Amino acid sequence: MNYTVAGLAIGHDCGCALMRDGRPVVAISEERLDRHRHSGLWAASLTYCLQYAGIELRDVDLFVFSSGGPDLPAGFDGGLASLGVDKSRIVTVDHHLSHAFGAFCLSGFEDAAVLVLDAVGNSEDTESAYTASRHGVDRISGRDPARPRYKGVGSTYEAFTNFLGFNDEESGKTMALAAYGDPERFDVPLFDFTGGRIMGRLDRTHHWGVMEFARKSGLAFGEPFDAGRSQDSRDVAAYVQRETERALLELIGDLLGRTGASRLCLSGGVALNCVANERVRRAFPQVDLFVPPPASDTGQPLGNALYGHWYGSGEMPAVHRTSASFGREYGERSIRRALAKFPDTLTYGRLYRHQFEYTTESDPARAAAQLLADGAVIGWFQGGSEIGPRALGHRSILADPRDAGMRTHVNSAIKHREWFRPFAPSILAEESHRYTGDDVSRPFMLESPVILESARADIAGAIHVDGTARVQCVMPEQRRFHRLISEFAERTGVPALLNTSFNVREPIVETPGQALGTFLSSELDYLVMENFVVSKKGRPMRGRGGGDGA
Repeated sequence: MNYTVAGLAIGHDCGCALMRDGRPVVAISEERLDRHRHSGLWAASLTYCLQYAGIELRDVDLFVFSSGGPDLPAGFDGGLASLGVDKSRIVTVDHHLSHAFGAFCLSGFEDAAVLVLDAVGNSEDTESAYTASRHGVDRISGRDPARPRYKGVGSTYEAFTNFLGFNDEESGKTMALAAYGDPERFDVPLFDFTGGRIMGRLDRTHHWGVMEFARKSGLAFGEPFDAGRSQDSRDVAAYVQRETERALLELIGDLLGRTGASRLCLSGGVALNCVANERVRRAFPQVDLFVPPPASDTGQPLGNALYGHWYGSGEMPAVHRTSASFGREYGERSIRRALAKFPDTLTYGRLYRHQFEYTTESDPARAAAQLLADGAVIGWFQGGSEIGPRALGHRSILADPRDAGMRTHVNSAIKHREWFRPFAPSILAEESHRYTGDDVSRPFMLESPVILESARADIAGAIHVDGTARVQCVMPEQRRFHRLISEFAERTGVPALLNTSFNVREPIVETPGQALGTFLSSELDYLVMENFVVSKKGRPMRGRGGGDGA
């Protein structure tokens, strides 16, 4: 058939995804290339995808755009017409429908109910529901023009996030801070649920709405923008987390009651709330739950491409995967080129604190496992990058999870981020039951089960203060990452690693050069890129095994 679709997005967290004959070829967020967080551009990612696939604009059968906020106008071409693309090859798709397509097509389900929740889609949309099957995705609720977006679940959570002192894209900080608060301190409902509809009680967006709500409700939320310094702000975070979970359960209960579905997909930015997702799993144990790794707007390009294949061919694509790796791979030649570009500690106007040396390893997983067991913190760069905000073993910073002090060390000395933010344990899938007490597969770090007390010492550095952890079950299909954890387990008896994204106040690294730059300007101990183990001059190569030099 040879039908090629490119998905592109307008707004924030933009990028490109390329599909051929119903199968994803490559996908990337623009921020990984232009190095601007939540980038609203897509030209570099389109070029990246076309070059990887070895094609040109004329070889793409259909371009699909989506946006957040107002609907894209009729005839929208995104500027592609000026590049010679006929407008008949350009279509647009509703923002929430793109989320729904992405979630369902990646789930592998034959049929499902789909719930999309975010801060805003098109035309004030904040929640929408669908039934999905191999025949298509059909909306069954959503788009109430009479209800402003600040009444929605995602917009309400965003407003509280602003009140606490974080920006619109930092809801994860609110979720992390909530574990330090008292969820029962404030007993006023934040949402009303009637007739299958959620209506939030805020009357304005952002922190103004929260301050006005607190004044009218007689709630002592404390000073705005406190960022977790006071107990008041921690309790406010716990309050909005509790109320968001309650709203989510109400919406899902209604959706499942109306559809009789036994399978459920969640998407939109709210679906990145791994604490709420775990609550959903516990509340509806009879339902198969799936949340895609790019549940936020990072998934719009892929959802657009999936929709485009259905739109153009009439066939519903099914691309279930246990890995979120959609980026291109960088081989030895690219890595050697990056290493050759950094002969000094001052390059491209950026100050690098260290000079480096490297070896090549016949068994990099074995070498890295020994470094980790010896207490090193390493940058791990393997295969194609992940799509979505989670690092899942392709662009990760890794450490020994047994050390409870490792969390403070990585947060303060390496990542330079807030003290209250936890890390995730990446656990061999076949051993995860030892930590969670169940056999649920959680491959994408999107659920936070309570860790069994008997196993907490094993991963003390990757457990949150409330005893939960944002678990990633690492499948055997992730061969090198699975092998790394297996090698670490042989040395320590612990089949898990502390995992966080490979970035320091920047987007997650994409290229070998970016990885090397972040390594040299940070306090990371080692960098493992494919078969290359990079160290900083003056630091011994602890635990190295099988190196053949370079």
